[in-house]
Amino acid sequence: MASVTSIDLAPYYDVRAGRDARGALIAAVDRALRDIGFLCIRGHPVPHAVIEQTQQMALQFFDSDPPHKHSALAVRHRHRGYTPLGDIALSYAMREGADPHPPDLFERYRIGPFDFADDPYHRARGDGAYAPNVWPAGIAGFQSCISAYYRHMSGLSRDLMRIFAMALGLEERWFDPLIDREMSSLCLNHYPAPQAEPLPGQLRAAAHTDYGTLTIVASTSAPGSLQVHTRDGRWETVVAEPGTFVVNIGDMMAQWTNDRWVSTLHRVVNPEPLDAPRSRRLSLVYFHQPNPDALVSCIPTCVSADRPARYAPVTAGDYISRRISMHFKSA
Repeated sequence: MASVTSIDLAPYYDVRAGRDARGALIAAVDRALRDIGFLCIRGHPVPHAVIEQTQQMALQFFDSDPPHKHSALAVRHRHRGYTPLGDIALSYAMREGADPHPPDLFERYRIGPFDFADDPYHRARGDGAYAPNVWPAGIAGFQSCISAYYRHMSGLSRDLMRIFAMALGLEERWFDPLIDREMSSLCLNHYPAPQAEPLPGQLRAAAHTDYGTLTIVASTSAPGSLQVHTRDGRWETVVAEPGTFVVNIGDMMAQWTNDRWVSTLHRVVNPEPLDAPRSRRLSLVYFHQPNPDALVSCIPTCVSADRPARYAPVTAGDYISRRISMHFKSA
């Protein structure tokens, strides 16, 4: 059996679903996040056409001429805009001050929040959590399409956090005041078909854990795919059915739950040489992160006399900014 299970969210959205059906869903989510920290979800409200349209628009961006891509270079704020191939190494954040692997074999375009009020709270954090997005020039419809997908992911993340709350024995909306000014980001990750042999130890994305609350991934099907590190030490390929999302929790959620839930190592492997010509891959990756001033302190239902709090409280903004800065080759 696959370690990453597929879970139908339909009972959460169906008002006619009985208590037993919703309870089974919540128990399945809790079990998956205890066991491996990953699950595939179906029965969500995001139309498949929206996913496909966003993928097509993303590929149009990565296929555009260099001047178009470089018009959105992430210069002032490295967590906004375009980052070329060779400038990111996700494994760097695993060991501070070390370069355990060569740069990863993908390029990225990233946006952050944009539907927020012009008020003192957001202005005070304008150069960090709410830095301005950098949109490419000359690609018609790009901004509206990517923005619409971000909004869909924000809504789905809110729903997942409510399911998470119930799985942790909390009131359904327990997380709501901690994520109503979320500093989440959407990344378009493009893994081009390889043109040369990778360097020793070089992967499309080296083994790493995510650092936020949860991640939602929609990826195209191509050789050289996502793998998770199982409890028995194997690397297992994650197979997601069409129309489903892969969801995993990050280090912040593991810390929030006092390690009741696990943040699991994962990677994106290189294709086999014979598969290289048809191995171009695209992933739409939404990193959900709480409000920057949200205090991440071990949740009361995850602490007991036998399991005291393992982590000191930390604000989400401080935690996230440190981890993002460690991903870049020149950091």
